[in-house]
This record gives sequence, structure tokens and C-alpha cells, in this order.
Amino acid sequence: IDLLGNLRGGLDEKRRAYLVERFELDTTKRGRQYSKGNKQKVALVAALCSDVELLILDEPTSGLDPLMEIVFQEEIEAEKARGRSVLLSSHILSEAEALADRVSIIRDGVVVETGTLDQLRHRTRTQVRATLERPPHTVSELSLLEDAQLDGLHVRGAIEAERVGEAMALLGRYGIAALTVSPPSLEDLFLRHYGEGNGADAAPPAAAGVVETPEADAGYHGRHSPPED
Repeated sequence: IDLLGNLRGGLDEKRRAYLVERFELDTTKRGRQYSKGNKQKVALVAALCSDVELLILDEPTSGLDPLMEIVFQEEIEAEKARGRSVLLSSHILSEAEALADRVSIIRDGVVVETGTLDQLRHRTRTQVRATLERPPHTVSELSLLEDAQLDGLHVRGAIEAERVGEAMALLGRYGIAALTVSPPSLEDLFLRHYGEGNGADAAPPAAAGVVETPEADAGYHGRHSPPED
């Protein structure tokens, strides 16, 4: 950790000690004795205790257990509060969704979509599920919904986010006993682009998420893997 810190121009020793304890890293072992998860902890501690304005992290939670993933997310939120920006590349969609202010979806080395999560969600249909009090005669009465399915009193379909109100009015004609409106998740956005791939051998997309400071105007600049030893 000290070596990596010195390569970056020094590190905060108090913060290093805090992060070592926070990530439960056993510093009495030699580097070659570390598991993949512990090597990842070394890289994270070295990165987070460095005095930099921008952190570039590629698959930062690879090898970490769920508890350490939570610690990582908390520390990234703390970095944001301290005024740092973070460029995060990850295939763990929940991680990017929880942390990123802006997301770029990358496929075969090309950015295929970028924006805030709200912006990306508005480009994908919202899922609607409802239980009605009275069934429509035929599914054609629900033509406002895309891919509409009718099973007795149960209805499901999709609609553009800006037309959700119209869908509610339509379903209200039959009485609504239960209703769920789900904006698309980051996984939905990924699957949409994955389905648009160039065949079975096409690589799945990755996400580059930017965690911004309030003043930041950062964007996607590339990917970089932190050292593991």
C-alpha cells in the first residue's frame, strides 16, 4: 500500500489506517499470501487513501464478499461528499445503479448510450402490471400498452414513461384492485442493448458510471484497472 501510495505522490497515513480497519485487511501477511479478495482490498485502500481529485476504478468489488461491497459503496459515497469524482467500470449492475450519477453503456469498445439514470429510463418503456376489478372483453382493448397480456383480471404490458397517465386512465375504466408501475432498471437497459448485439458471440455490455461532485462536469474518459499487489 505504501509503495502504491508513493507512486501516486504520497498518501494520508491516518486515512490508510482507517481504511485498513474498515476493509478488515490483515496487513501482517505478505502480498503473495493474499486471496483475490484481499488483493482487491489492497488496491482499494491504496486508491482511496491517495490525494487525488478523480478515482478510476475498474471492477472494484471483484472478489469482495457482500459485506465488503457495502463498505465499498459507503466509502465511495464518502469520497463524493469530500469533493472527489469517481469513474467506475462494472458489470455489477446494482452497484452502478446505486452509486452512479451518470452511466455509459459500453459494447465492443463503443459507448452505445449515456446519460443520467432518469434520462436512460425515459428512453426505455415502463413496465405496468395491474389486477382489475372487471376484465376487458379482449386484449385489444388494452392496445395502448405495448406487448399487452391479459390473464383473467391480471394485465401486464409496457408503455413510454410520459404516457403512464394515459395507461392509468385506461385501466381505471375497469377498476384497479392492484397496480405496479416499474421504471426500467439498469439491467433492463443492458438487456435491451444485449439483444441488439451482433450474434451469440458478441460481448455483453459493461457500464461506466460517473459519481460526480456537485461541481463536477466529468464524462467517460476510458477504463483503467487498479493494481492488485
